[in-house]
Amino acid sequence: MENKKIKIAMMSYAMDNRPNKGTALYTRKLVENLLSDDGLELSLVHFKKMADPLYDNGREIIMPSLNLPRGNQFFSQLLFFWQYRKNKFDIIHWFQPRLYPFYWLAPAKKIIVTAHGAGELTAAKTRLLSSRIFRFILKNLNNRVDIVIAVSENAREEIIKYYKIPPEKTKAVYNGGGENYQPLEKGAALAQIKNKYRIGAPFILDVSRLMPHKNINSLIEAYMLYRDKYSGPEKLVIVGSPMFDYKKTYSLAENCRYKDDIYFIDFVKQEDLNAVYSAAEVFVFPSLSEGFGLPAIEAMASGTPVITSNITSLPEVAGEAAILIDPLNVEEMAETINKVLSDENLKNDLIKNGLVQAKKFTWEKTAKQTKEIYLNLMRKAD
Repeated sequence: MENKKIKIAMMSYAMDNRPNKGTALYTRKLVENLLSDDGLELSLVHFKKMADPLYDNGREIIMPSLNLPRGNQFFSQLLFFWQYRKNKFDIIHWFQPRLYPFYWLAPAKKIIVTAHGAGELTAAKTRLLSSRIFRFILKNLNNRVDIVIAVSENAREEIIKYYKIPPEKTKAVYNGGGENYQPLEKGAALAQIKNKYRIGAPFILDVSRLMPHKNINSLIEAYMLYRDKYSGPEKLVIVGSPMFDYKKTYSLAENCRYKDDIYFIDFVKQEDLNAVYSAAEVFVFPSLSEGFGLPAIEAMASGTPVITSNITSLPEVAGEAAILIDPLNVEEMAETINKVLSDENLKNDLIKNGLVQAKKFTWEKTAKQTKEIYLNLMRKAD
């Protein structure tokens, strides 16, 4: 394969119309970093034309559309398979663990899926029929998949355990993200976001979609306890779109005695996110299930001390640069928030160690290791 370009179909629809979502960011950064590689011939495959300049830099393939009321994407993908059956790719790479039935008919010698982790099974994110189908296929019909990529070693172990993927068909490749953020002067950061998002200082921050496994309810309870016990002046800012069971979260906040100091922001533009992180006094990320935990690295890179969960991938990714807590122990969470906010030496140590830790994770490194997987697969195919 030394002198021949590897033909790869990248199922890029995972990034379409999904700004700031973890899977979409992973897809975008991988595509951006691999497009300029002279050893690869990339085709970006998606369902419909997008106003996205990234598609201008590569070979774009739009799958046929039947405009059906249901099942349109499923049949579109089958038609794409049929169209390219005589002009096969070397590799087809899905960036989500969402394989449609008959994915094994894909016109490629090798199939790669980035599953990130096993959160689709362990966190019970959604009960939608389509999600149940995707979970069933990857768990029970995975023999045609050549490699499943996880975004941490913990996530890889989950994939082996819950999806029953043979260990030799799994690889761990860390996400990037550390290089896209930097510490901003707190006053300047606050000035950038104050009027646009109506955020006032000082504040505690979490960046999480409102889903049960993100454990926002425990954070709100810990925040109430922190205010009761320590009389701190900080507000609580939660950045993330409402997804599943979010009404319970809103209700909990609305009935809280500090409801006027709890702010929900559905969406922050990418160019403002660095400022949001840097303006915060502390970043608290008590998630119950993460394949990687990108917001923790983004906060570290922005110069903000981090408190996060002591379970799943988060201890692995945070290393010794964050304080790890039991995410369901609201008393411990409240006490730790107070400890960080009241101890300048501890806060400064967390900031310093976080900046070092964040530099370990770059999208360039993610792309390089992913390319190595491509090369190894094709060596075995020859």
